[in-house]
Amino acid sequence: MKRLVKLLIVAAFFNALSWIILIPVWQYPDEQAHFAQVQDVSEIGKVPPASLDTSYEIALSEEILGTSRDSFGNNKYTYHPEYKIDYSQNDSGIREKEILQLSKPSRTELVKREATLNPPLYYILGASIYKLFDDESLITRVYAVRVLSTAIFVTTIYISFLIGKLIFAKSQFLPLILASLVAFKPMLVFSSTGVLPDTLTNLLFSLIIYLGLRVIRDGFLPKTLVCSALVVFIGILTRQQFSISILIIFLALSIRLIIHPKYIKQIAVLIFTTMLVYYLLSLNTSVPILTNLRFQEDPLSTIKMINISSFIQFASGTLRHTISEVLPWYWGVYRWLSFTLPSTYYQIINRLILISFVGLFIKLILIIKNKNFTKDDFVVAFLITSSTIYFLVITLWDYIFSLKSGFSFGIQGRYFFPLVVAHLAILLTGLVQIFKLFFKNYASYLVLLLVPLMIIFNDLSLFHVSSSYYDATNFKTFVLQASQYKPLFFKGYIILIIPAIAITLQMAFIVSLVRYSKSINESN
Repeated sequence: MKRLVKLLIVAAFFNALSWIILIPVWQYPDEQAHFAQVQDVSEIGKVPPASLDTSYEIALSEEILGTSRDSFGNNKYTYHPEYKIDYSQNDSGIREKEILQLSKPSRTELVKREATLNPPLYYILGASIYKLFDDESLITRVYAVRVLSTAIFVTTIYISFLIGKLIFAKSQFLPLILASLVAFKPMLVFSSTGVLPDTLTNLLFSLIIYLGLRVIRDGFLPKTLVCSALVVFIGILTRQQFSISILIIFLALSIRLIIHPKYIKQIAVLIFTTMLVYYLLSLNTSVPILTNLRFQEDPLSTIKMINISSFIQFASGTLRHTISEVLPWYWGVYRWLSFTLPSTYYQIINRLILISFVGLFIKLILIIKNKNFTKDDFVVAFLITSSTIYFLVITLWDYIFSLKSGFSFGIQGRYFFPLVVAHLAILLTGLVQIFKLFFKNYASYLVLLLVPLMIIFNDLSLFHVSSSYYDATNFKTFVLQASQYKPLFFKGYIILIIPAIAITLQMAFIVSLVRYSKSINESN
């Protein structure tokens, strides 16, 4: 088991590295804006409060690479999946030297406002890596921070394995399947390997799911509760929406009380104390790092804005939009939301999701019929309810935003990745139920098949996305184009060598997983 987990981690790292190499600079979601905040923290110490916060260095690179935005917030890629920058006939971009020759003062010469203003933790970590490559070019510094994001993502994969051991406590096999699905989900890999805080947010939310499951499985251990409080605090220093995690932890506590109601007084005190401490911290304006805990507006006045009937109508529209547009984005949308994969991929995924829902419904019917709600069933209920809470809170936030601004902020598929481990565990639970019910002796083989299917989906997604940037009809041309605007150590045939290593490791992992599955079946 340990050997397989290590092989999975190494294979996932090289796969993520392949995405990093082949995705051009500023092609991750708002990467230039997030990197601007990293640069401001590193070079200046903070994002300037004035109207300008983005350097000339970044602005010039955006102009050269076609990602500079117009007055409507669009760049040359937005709504134009066919767009490609002009390439030279060698491994150096036409204007690559202009970027490489920029002086250090260009990093602090602020020319426009584009930097993000997110909580500081990810950007502090990014700035620490940035400083290690302080004498290198902009391109090298961007790729260095991308590698940091990859390291965080790989940690998330391991946490997903631990989560799988809690969800599928009776199985030696399913925790590895869950971790594999997380490791090779292409849109998740994409949104976790650029310069953006999503990767740290996803890791911390995964820890919240893990700790919530520990509460349900093991009870109110002081160590688990202290770790939960610490992760919530760190998470709020990473993303504004991390306050949702408090509801998820309270949900786990509530489920544990349903299982063992004798601790209700202690939990009531804990909830009251938590709310009081959170409120007091939110009022503290003297400590800069605590400003992320402050309420941005008076909660009571915000609540008064909510009209139940209009919110239900808004939520219904959001649900329809989620199914029709956000769900495909959840599985893959690239190039500034302009490029999606062939529709066949989404059709296959939708059918698997539908089959999984049928399996979950059958599981619910059997629970009701047998009148036996086990701890495993409480775990699944926790995952489903957590996902529902997250969706409703995000929807409520968008509803309030629309009331204030007159238009919806717009929800993207990657916004739901903080609970991606829960989503994939729910999907896996439903599919396992169907496979066991209708295919019995072949169920384990069908479950195993999900891993190579996800890996193939990942590899084909990377091929389609990279082909949209570079000419893939000729190896030499592909390598030359993909080498442009890259660090020196990512130029030349290394462009092909690293993906080849990744594919080799993927095949080795699949073979090892098949052997492990056979050994389990034989021992049973």
